[in-house]
Amino acid sequence: MTKKLFFICLIGLLSINSAYAACDGGTVIMASSGTFCKSNVDMNWWSAAVWCKTNGMHLATMYEMCPSWDGNIGSGKCPELSASGDGGVWSATANESELAFCVDLPNGKVRGTSYNKASVGRNHNNLAFCK
Repeated sequence: MTKKLFFICLIGLLSINSAYAACDGGTVIMASSGTFCKSNVDMNWWSAAVWCKTNGMHLATMYEMCPSWDGNIGSGKCPELSASGDGGVWSATANESELAFCVDLPNGKVRGTSYNKASVGRNHNNLAFCK
């Protein structure tokens, strides 16, 4: 029985390490809503989606990031991610035709940001946030 328990623990430990190893070029964020991989550099929405896919994950949806989210923008709308890091992170959830929802990690503020590549002269970059 002791050997079986040891092997079960070993397999579990290896699978956890595999998930963290996939966060190449990023930082693992552990929040009450789960474990995520945040990129270390700002990028536009399209690049964030590709970066997540390259790491074997997907750009997290708002409900994966913030299960208690009420669908609105504003301060404190994502308490699950509040105080979990620095910067704003992209979500996979669209907000109107050229916006995506983003979350500011220091305070859990939810906002809409343009992911339109044609927007010239304005900074529309956030960090990728993958699940």
